[in-house]
Amino acid sequence: MEAKDLSLRFWELLRDASVNTEFMMTEFSSRNKLSRLQGRVLLQIYIQERVRLSDLAEIMGMNPGNLSRVCQSLERDSLMQRERSTEDRRVWIISLTEKGQKVIQEIVNSIEESFKNFLQDHTAEELDQLVRLWTDYNHYFSQARLGRHATKE
Repeated sequence: MEAKDLSLRFWELLRDASVNTEFMMTEFSSRNKLSRLQGRVLLQIYIQERVRLSDLAEIMGMNPGNLSRVCQSLERDSLMQRERSTEDRRVWIISLTEKGQKVIQEIVNSIEESFKNFLQDHTAEELDQLVRLWTDYNHYFSQARLGRHATKE
């Protein structure tokens, strides 16, 4: 495959992955009366477990002020909680409440179910290679986004 065709195929695959991910998040969020952004925030808090508001904003590529407003709405609905860091009182640590854990468990179960057949249909070596290549891809484009030449470390 020519380089141009390969590049276009990569972008097509990324678009499809993004569309499928957003479809799952939209479906989950609407079932739980959340905006898609609220659903994404809950999932990321679940993944991080306990995270500083500023770190969560960076992970999600959001302005901390905008994220704070989303978190306030999730806090009002008793889905997440904020507490001051014991090391630095200026820092807020965010985590899910028990109610938030129950809500997000639905999307986690859905994600696991959607991957079950995929995982069964591929060998451990294929899955390891997929993870390695996807990690390399993300590293390369993260470095490019930051204006650095991507090198393997």
